[in-house]
Amino acid sequence: MDTDAAVVELYGLAPEAFVGARNALAKAMRDCGDERAAAAVRALRKPTVSAWLANQLVRADPDGIHALTELGEQLRETYLTADSARRRELTRQRHDLVAQLVKIARDQAAGGRQVTVQTAERLTETLDAALVDPGAAQLLRTGQLTSALRHVGFGVVDENGDPAQLAPMRPRVVRRSQPARMPAQPQTAKRSAPPPGGRAQVDRTLEDRRTEQQERLGQAEADYAEADAERDRTEEALDAHQHRNADLKADLVRLNEQLEQTREALREAEKMTRRLQRAFDQAARNAAAIAKRRAAEQRRLRAFDR
Repeated sequence: MDTDAAVVELYGLAPEAFVGARNALAKAMRDCGDERAAAAVRALRKPTVSAWLANQLVRADPDGIHALTELGEQLRETYLTADSARRRELTRQRHDLVAQLVKIARDQAAGGRQVTVQTAERLTETLDAALVDPGAAQLLRTGQLTSALRHVGFGVVDENGDPAQLAPMRPRVVRRSQPARMPAQPQTAKRSAPPPGGRAQVDRTLEDRRTEQQERLGQAEADYAEADAERDRTEEALDAHQHRNADLKADLVRLNEQLEQTREALREAEKMTRRLQRAFDQAARNAAAIAKRRAAEQRRLRAFDR
């Protein structure tokens, strides 16, 4: 079985189908005797909705993603050559291309699913990260993102703010434990052959024991299947809960950033308010002084009329 091709196909599935398909693929590899590949597949993380949409975009418009990464290389070259005019032109192209790719993701790659504003924003951040950072571009082009990307001052991070990583396809080797050695059985004297008349009874006893063992094995197989199904169900619930936590953490990071921006805007507004208050106070004093002068001039004028 081609593991790499199977994983690429896995990350093209709908989010709700990922866990079941991943577990089935891992089981198939385990049944084939490939324990290492089965463990690697079992360790694959379900993509967030934003990461899933980015993976679908890579499949729906690979030429657009290629154009995006090439534009990123050209932009980085302008910073080396200090060509500001070229940089401005490429920056304009950058905004146009990212907006176009997001539209394609909404209209085509999403497959009719509703794309929320939050998901579209995270996709935009992912595409911008791929433009700025060649490592992010390489991650995007694999079509196997597990989280949206975001470029910050020190590199590319995922939706939780952790350093971005590709799907873990090189886990630790799972080794089989050696079977325990059975203690040597003391030698006993050879038993004499059963009498001819008792052979049928021995055969019946052995057959009964074999039937009982088959029943116990069947019950164990049924118990294992039920336990395995329960494990898959709880894993899906855990996976959904972990992604919900990741979404909430990402929301918290974004809201904290917005809060800090709002605080900065408030500080600037308060500075402007103080400047305007001083200007108003000065204008009021000037107006009061001019009013007093006007009153004095009016009194002088009335003196001539008497």
